Amino acid sequence: MITVSNIATREISEVTSPDSRRMSFSIKASVENNSGETEVAVCLQGLDSEGFEIYHVYLEGRIPIGEDKVLTTKENDVDKKLFEQIVKWEGKEWQIVKW
Repeated sequence: MITVSNIATREISEVTSPDSRRMSFSIKASVENNSGETEVAVCLQGLDSEGFEIYHVYLEGRIPIGEDKVLTTKENDVDKKLFEQIVKWEGKEWQIVKW
């Protein structure tokens, strides 16, 4: 089982043009690995005020079994109006497919 907590975002930059507002942001989460694998992946869902997913990002990394680690990523070229509709982030375990 993988547990996700302490999700936080930070706006990095914004680009405004006459017809759009785009932005970059960073997102991080504390991920506890109690699964049987050291390679973990989680999906962070950005939810609107009605609980619908309107955006998502994936975090991946190596975390020793039984330990926790902060994973982070950066998203570029995101519609700022859409991002401002996110009222809550939730995390869930994601399966890494090995070929």
